[in-house]
Amino acid sequence: MKNTEIPVRRKLGLNLLRTFNWSYDQSQLFFANYELTSQQYNVLKILHMASQPLSTSEILEQMEEKNAGVSRLVDRLVLKGFVSKTVNPADKRLVAVSITASGLEKVKKVDRNLDKLDQVYAALNDHEVTQLNRLLEKIRAGQ
Repeated sequence: MKNTEIPVRRKLGLNLLRTFNWSYDQSQLFFANYELTSQQYNVLKILHMASQPLSTSEILEQMEEKNAGVSRLVDRLVLKGFVSKTVNPADKRLVAVSITASGLEKVKKVDRNLDKLDQVYAALNDHEVTQLNRLLEKIRAGQ
């Protein structure tokens, strides 16, 4: 009979992947209630926090979820009226992206309800969440 026991570190990797996929799906469902994706919200939040318009490369640098398609994200947000783009007169290849009043309202609306998204982790108490965060940071620190 074959030994089908998965090595514990491989099992951890699979568990992390499954948990990420599940929590990502939950976040996409949450943001869909606001006609956004998590990536679009991330762009809006970055622009909201910025004191000036940003280029798409500056937005990409600040994104939690790195996405080479940031230009497409911005274009979708323009279509929704949440951001505006201005061409740099000195260099027509550069575009400055700003959040609109409608985009600001959308961010505020989502922010008021982010605690509902936190409920994805409701199975864990605060101590367990703190411990898990510490362990995940420890894994990344070992790079």
